[in-house]
Amino acid sequence: MSIQAAPEVGSRVVAVPQRLGVKVFVEDQDAFDRARMIEVFHRWIQENRIPGTLIDVHDYTHVPDGPGVLLVAHEWHLRTDEAGGRIGLEYELKREGSGTLAERLREAIVGVFAAAAALQQDTATDNPVRFATREIAFRFTDRLAVPSTEAAFEEITPELENVLAGLYGEVPIEFERVGHTRGALTLHMKVVGDGEWNLDELIRSA
Repeated sequence: MSIQAAPEVGSRVVAVPQRLGVKVFVEDQDAFDRARMIEVFHRWIQENRIPGTLIDVHDYTHVPDGPGVLLVAHEWHLRTDEAGGRIGLEYELKREGSGTLAERLREAIVGVFAAAAALQQDTATDNPVRFATREIAFRFTDRLAVPSTEAAFEEITPELENVLAGLYGEVPIEFERVGHTRGALTLHMKVVGDGEWNLDELIRSA
């Protein structure tokens, strides 16, 4: 696996990850139709609905703790995700990119926002799917670049704060490390200050 070193030197433990997952959560968990996503993702391929080289759709909803419905692109994967008992969309970058850690984080955040906005628009007239914008989960599956350690968490957090400030403005944001240390470093961010944001506004802010 190719790892691009972060620009900073010294005592850093985090490099620029090749694989990085970002998840947004569905607001109405009970109304989410998993089977519908197969049709939606196939239509997205036909219409080239979101940025990327869209390739195929796979249904893993029958697999316990599996990846759900998976949309495969050359640059990323997009899947329905129910980790932690909460339904959402996870967008995972899977190829080496250029730029800094902050730029890689921003790329993944904008990617999942674009997919969520497209799904909201495509379902607006029939059992609409809505996504929360005040909470995001980050999963750093590239453990050679981002180890599952407290030191990595403390190093990643200010990078995320800076990126998210460019989207949400100067509002209080809380970060929590979740999951087991044997797994990929996973953290949740939650906006705790006042304000409302929609996906289109956040994408434009990026």
